[in-house]
Amino acid sequence: MKLIVVGAGQGGSNIADEFVSMGEWVWKNRGIRIFTGSDEDPISTGVFAINLGAGDLYGLKHIPQTSDHTILMGNSDEFRGRGAGKINANGAEQARKDSKKIISTIRDSGDVSTADAILVIATAAGGTGSGSIGVIVDELKQNFNKPVYAMVVLPFAYQYDDPDTMMNTGTCLKRVLENSLADAVFLMDNQKFVRSNDTTSTNYGEINTRIAQSFMDILCVGEENDQRFVGEVLDANDVITMLHGPSAIGVGQGSIPTKQQPGFFNKFYQKSDTADHFSDSKAQMERAKNVLNRTLADLSIDCEHQEESSTSYDAQYVLGLFSAPCEETTQEIIEMMDSNLAEQVPGAGRRKGTYPGRTSETVSITVIMSNLGKGAAMDKVEFFYRSAVDAIAAKEDQQDARNQLWNQTNRVAAQLPNL
Repeated sequence: MKLIVVGAGQGGSNIADEFVSMGEWVWKNRGIRIFTGSDEDPISTGVFAINLGAGDLYGLKHIPQTSDHTILMGNSDEFRGRGAGKINANGAEQARKDSKKIISTIRDSGDVSTADAILVIATAAGGTGSGSIGVIVDELKQNFNKPVYAMVVLPFAYQYDDPDTMMNTGTCLKRVLENSLADAVFLMDNQKFVRSNDTTSTNYGEINTRIAQSFMDILCVGEENDQRFVGEVLDANDVITMLHGPSAIGVGQGSIPTKQQPGFFNKFYQKSDTADHFSDSKAQMERAKNVLNRTLADLSIDCEHQEESSTSYDAQYVLGLFSAPCEETTQEIIEMMDSNLAEQVPGAGRRKGTYPGRTSETVSITVIMSNLGKGAAMDKVEFFYRSAVDAIAAKEDQQDARNQLWNQTNRVAAQLPNL
């Protein structure tokens, strides 16, 4: 599946930058191109960064810092490359003003005709990305005949007590989930990607990498051109058919133990039969089950629904991709994955695929759930909506109280002569 990726704001652009890094690794190690452009083009052809802050664009390592891939908005008015000041209304307004510049740059430099879809990324807590992502999604959808997906990255738990963060997150989610033309919206909860032993600075870089790598196998499998690694294929149309509404993605991995070589004396007593021992297939099955459980636990946003002490997921579609060495990719294991997803996401349309041989020492499962319904994800979105409403009301009350105090002071000042 070939993408155009557009990062909006500092956080979104940094994640887009990690997508380029991943794309370069995939091209070097797998010979697969997951972004637009011909084989002779730079991997970054299909990736763009958009911002109101010039300083944030200087920090990009992989997206070219040229006007055909880094788009500085507000360059001719009061912003002058200084950012949105964490006011996402500024980001939305400037994206509207610069919409022609954004569209023409992507059209002229992104090789749009070769794209299967477009992905727009932003963090919900900031100003530029939070405000502009809905506008950018709509402009791309209206100008290009392609599926357009949004990725909204939710704030860390420690930011929940910041009124500006909660107002931006709530209004961003409303704009993208309810009032945009996005075909699907990937919800990425920063808190799900945190590792407790990482430092803050490490966390940001590692989280961006983990977010990008969640998409690696699902993008690669449909573009695979080496017959040794082609299994039950999930191509771009399979993914496009399934992606609708609020969505979650997760990847779980498990290592495969290295088989020990027999000792000097043991090799003389080995049976000549080369068939696998029954315990080998049992271990494979247990390994695959553990990886699937890990994948569901590591979905980009919690979306399970608890009812009468049982856990299930409410989604319109669920997709499972099993990636492992060929000897680990058995029909029994694939049927286990599919039946487990059928049981845990009841009534969902399902797609399954295999990607045999590409990983030499790990079993990996990618799961996407789309058009999420009741459950923890809906609860989380409602939490941000309510928190934003409360933050706006609290700000208005505080401002009213300040105004009353100044009115009282001004009445006293009115008795003084003017200089």
